[in-house]
Amino acid sequence: METVEKKKKPRLGAVIAVAIPVALALLFLLLSPIRGVANFVTAYVSRPVKAVMGTVFGVIPLSVMELEYIALFLFILIWNIRTVVLAVRRENGLRLALRRTGVFLLAVAYLLVFFLWCFAIDYRSDSFSERSGLEAGPVEKEELYAVTKYFVQNAARTAKEVRRDGGLHWAEELDGYLGRSRDIYKNLSAEFPFLSARSRVPKKMYLTSRISSWMGFTGVYFPFSGESNINIEAPGAFIPQTICHELAHQKGVYAEQEANFVGIAAAIASGDPVYAYSGFLAGSVHLANALAAADAELWRELVPLMSDEMRTDWNDNHAYWQQFEGKVEEVSSKVYDGYLKAQGQELGIRSYGACVDLLVAYYARAARGAAE
Repeated sequence: METVEKKKKPRLGAVIAVAIPVALALLFLLLSPIRGVANFVTAYVSRPVKAVMGTVFGVIPLSVMELEYIALFLFILIWNIRTVVLAVRRENGLRLALRRTGVFLLAVAYLLVFFLWCFAIDYRSDSFSERSGLEAGPVEKEELYAVTKYFVQNAARTAKEVRRDGGLHWAEELDGYLGRSRDIYKNLSAEFPFLSARSRVPKKMYLTSRISSWMGFTGVYFPFSGESNINIEAPGAFIPQTICHELAHQKGVYAEQEANFVGIAAAIASGDPVYAYSGFLAGSVHLANALAAADAELWRELVPLMSDEMRTDWNDNHAYWQQFEGKVEEVSSKVYDGYLKAQGQELGIRSYGACVDLLVAYYARAARGAAE
């Protein structure tokens, strides 16, 4: 008598394993737009999880992000080679290959869910502006000019306080000021206490700095290790401000335009001449770009205020990034632009320029006082 093989029913464990990430993704879509839910999850789930990871992985001197990239690449390579070998050599190889592919996709689904609930949710929580009460309204051209002048004058002054070589190029040692980053937010967090979370020293990107430059990035906050990473090939004069920017993400400032502002403000308020100069210099670039677009003649009036040291750093920065202009940077910008918009930052990558509004709102009084 011929026997008919019964089809195996899916195991309960497999069904549950698939149902969990699907349910969590659907819950994210339904609940993340609710501000109260986003605030709760960010405060009691997302931020603590990343803080623990940052503390644990902080004892490793190398960038865990880069190590994870290497491990992921090797895992995918070996896993896929093994899958192909099984598919060819085993009698039921195709079934095994499909099963292994399913397991791989399930692992990707869990990583995606982690990303949604431990990082993407942060963008839906209260912003720095909402928590600080600092309103960035429309900017008058006269105010923009005054604050830009204030920044250029202070950048020119503080440029003389940092170590330089015979050609006036930046010569500060990265390890020296990187180690001091733990205390850089001390003064700014006195004004904004919600920024007082512990600062974990950013990691140097030894393997991926050049790739980051091609993509137009000076630093990366990596949610799967809870650490900040710094592009060490970028022009040195701007790295201290980049450190402050990435530390802002650690402290719960997620929107890029706000992290840029907070990073600049923290650097200037730090009392550390290396960071203060970098903050004034980076702020000058943001403000100058905005002023030149609004009134090129007004910006030309301020150019003579730049010191030789500041001008050298400005030109070095322009020359460095000019070599990476091209398709890679263009595609990367478009991808990141889409990512920012997907997180509710409607300005997209232009949000980096929007920090000008916050700079003007915050430093207008100081600029008026300096002009009197």
